[in-house]
Amino acid sequence: MDDIQNQGWDIDKHRQALQDDEISLLDYFRVLYKYRRMIVLFCAVAVVTTAIVVLSLPKTYSATASVVPPIDILEKESQIAGGLGAGKNSILRRAIDVTSIADMYVGILQSRAVTDAIIDRFDLMKVYEENQYRSNVRNRLRKNTAIKVSDEGIVTITVKDRDPNRAAAMANAFVDELDQQNKRLSSGQATSKRVFLENRLKEIQRQLSNIENIPAREARIKEMLYELLSQEYELAKIEEAKSMPTIQVLDRAVVPEMKMPRGTMKKTALAGVVSLMLAIFVAFGWEYFARIRATEAELQGGFQFKPESQDAVDGDLAQLESRRKIVATQRKKLAQENELYSRES
Repeated sequence: MDDIQNQGWDIDKHRQALQDDEISLLDYFRVLYKYRRMIVLFCAVAVVTTAIVVLSLPKTYSATASVVPPIDILEKESQIAGGLGAGKNSILRRAIDVTSIADMYVGILQSRAVTDAIIDRFDLMKVYEENQYRSNVRNRLRKNTAIKVSDEGIVTITVKDRDPNRAAAMANAFVDELDQQNKRLSSGQATSKRVFLENRLKEIQRQLSNIENIPAREARIKEMLYELLSQEYELAKIEEAKSMPTIQVLDRAVVPEMKMPRGTMKKTALAGVVSLMLAIFVAFGWEYFARIRATEAELQGGFQFKPESQDAVDGDLAQLESRRKIVATQRKKLAQENELYSRES
């Protein structure tokens, strides 16, 4: 029993010593050196795999077109901004020119109407090998298209594609669709006014066709109204023609001569750094669990019996049982002596 208690005391001391042990910087280097082959192999595989994947990607070309708002609109807005005070002129001009007009162009270019028109024009369902969902083609087209606005209000449309000719054609197609949608939207209000006046004139003209059945005073009023509406109708047609500004193309897209860089060096370097960090993490994880297993094995080996045969096991158990009986007998005898001594006293 005393041996078992001593072994338990040694185990507790050993555990406490392991907990109080501090890992030095040299221990970290030892772990890295121990797993150096695994770390190098892991990084090499990651770098080579990344390089192979990047180099196997198809060639991609990009074409860029740029547009600006019409000059007459900019002049008109500048006059409005100038009339509100010289101190706020530059700030308001920038807010009107860049934010209002250029951002509106970006919104039109990113609309579903323009996207679907590009898809249909270039049969992108077939090009992108998508036979089921049109939404997937829209997402891929938006991913391959970059639309940006500079501080000067210049809108650039950059399209990426595997075919350089198609890349340039799609960039110019975006410009064409922007022009059409811009005309349709900007002419809507003036067109509505012209249509209203046109219908009103037809109605009055129909009434004046039966002027003999209309009182003279009312007929005179309708004739004056007809002349007034005719003038307004002519002004509405002029306004409709003026309110149809087309975009001004600064640069049309040309067929790119060189493919886009794949970024092989950057991507392989990034893969190397990430794989190195991951390999180091795995190495320390393996070392941690290895030390835990070694500690458990050492602790178990301190008090486990290691007999060579079943007979030895039975003998050790019998010996322990005999020692237990002897200790019990001695305790009983000691208790009887103590009881006898207390009676005599």
